[in-house]
Amino acid sequence: MRLTILHTNDIHGRQERIGQIATLVRDAKAKADHPVLYLDAGDVEETMNRLSNVTKGVAMHRLLSLTGCDAATVGNACWLRYGPAILAEHARAAQYPLLLANFAPVTGPVPWTMFGEVGVFGVTAPFRDMFGDVEWGFELLDELEAARHAAAELRAQGASLIVFLSHLGLDVPQERWDDRRIAAELQGDVDLIIGAHSHDLLPSGEWVGRVLIAQAGEFGEHLGRIEVDGTRLSACVEPIGDEVEQHAAVLEEAERIEVEVEAGLSEPLGILEETLDAAWIAEMLRRRMGADAGVFAEGLMVAALPPGQLTRGALWDASETAANPGVTTMTGEQLLALVRRGNEPDFMIETPRSLRGRARGRLHLAGLTADQIEPTQTYVVAGSDWELDSYAGYADAAWDLTVRYDFPVIIREAIEEDILGRA
Repeated sequence: MRLTILHTNDIHGRQERIGQIATLVRDAKAKADHPVLYLDAGDVEETMNRLSNVTKGVAMHRLLSLTGCDAATVGNACWLRYGPAILAEHARAAQYPLLLANFAPVTGPVPWTMFGEVGVFGVTAPFRDMFGDVEWGFELLDELEAARHAAAELRAQGASLIVFLSHLGLDVPQERWDDRRIAAELQGDVDLIIGAHSHDLLPSGEWVGRVLIAQAGEFGEHLGRIEVDGTRLSACVEPIGDEVEQHAAVLEEAERIEVEVEAGLSEPLGILEETLDAAWIAEMLRRRMGADAGVFAEGLMVAALPPGQLTRGALWDASETAANPGVTTMTGEQLLALVRRGNEPDFMIETPRSLRGRARGRLHLAGLTADQIEPTQTYVVAGSDWELDSYAGYADAAWDLTVRYDFPVIIREAIEEDILGRA
C-alpha cells in the first residue's frame, strides 16, 4: 500500500489556517499519484472565535469541509459546553464523517469509517469528573475497550491499516488513558495514532512498540504528514508559512456564514436599565439559580455594556464566554476563602490561557457582602464553572463541591433570557 495521510489537530477556530490548509490539502491530492487522506483529530471549534462561538462550532465544520477533509474525530470544545446534541448539528454540517467510538448512544457521529483498506476510528477525552454533575444522555465507554472493539470491527471489514484518531492527549497522567499508555496496550490492534488535545508537536512522531504516534502541534501552524509504504510508516510535520494563500472556497464560505451570523446578532433583545457588568451577572446568576449568593469574575467579560438598547451582537461582543451557570452548597468559610482568593491582587492580574490573554479581574459577590458571611453557616452559591469548579483556581479541589449545572445553557443565553423575561 502506498498512501499519504495529512493531519491536523487543535485548530481552535483559526479560520485563516483552515483556508491555508485547504490550499495545501487540495494541492497535495491533485498532484499525488497515490491516495492522499486528510484527517483531523478534533477541536477545530473555538469559543473565542466569532463564527464558531455564535454557531456553537457548526461554522468550523462547514469551513473544514472545504479543505478536503476525509474524517475528523470529536474533540471536547463543544459537547462539554453545549451538550452532546450539538454533535448532530456538527455532523449535518460536515461533509466528512465525525468519529466517536467511546460515547454511546450519541446522534451524529459514527464510531469508525473505511477508505479502501484503511480503517479509521476516533475516541475523545472522557472528562469523567464531569459525569457526576450533568445528565449527559449517553454511556461513557472505556477508551481502551472502545478502541479494541473498533479496531477488530475494521479488521473484520478488511482493513490492513488501522488509524486511531485520538483526542486523549499524548501524556495526561490524571486520566485513565492517554496516547502513550493506550498505544502500549494496542500492539497489533492499531498501526497509527494521530493525536490531539495536548497540543504536542512531534516532528518525527514517536514509536511505542509497533505503534506510531503523530501529533501536529496546535492552531493549524503545522500540517502533519504520514507516509505509508507497504508496512513502513514515517512521520513528519511541515510548518504552514504566511506565504500560503487561503483557498477561495473557504473565504467565500466564511463570508456566507458571516452574513447569516450578522442577521441573528442584529436582533434587539430589549432595553438595559443599568450597566451590564460582572456585578450584574453575579446577581442575575443568584436569582436564576435561587441562591443566597452569586459570584462572577470580570475576566469572563470583554467589556461592560452601558444602559440603553441591547442587541444580541453587542451582548456577544461583551460576553463571549461559553461558561455554564451552576449552583453549589458551601460553608461560609469556603465562600470567604473563594472571594478572598478571587480578589488577591496577584491572582487578579493573571492571564490564564482559558481567557485568551485577558486578566482574571475582580471576583464580584452578589446577595451578600463579605462582612455578612458567617464562617459556620452553609450557603447556596451560584456562579459559572469558572468560579465553582476547581480548574480555574477559585474553588479548592479539596472541598469536593457538588455543582449542579444549568446545562447546556451558557452565560450569554442566561443573560438573554433574563433580559427578555424583564421586557
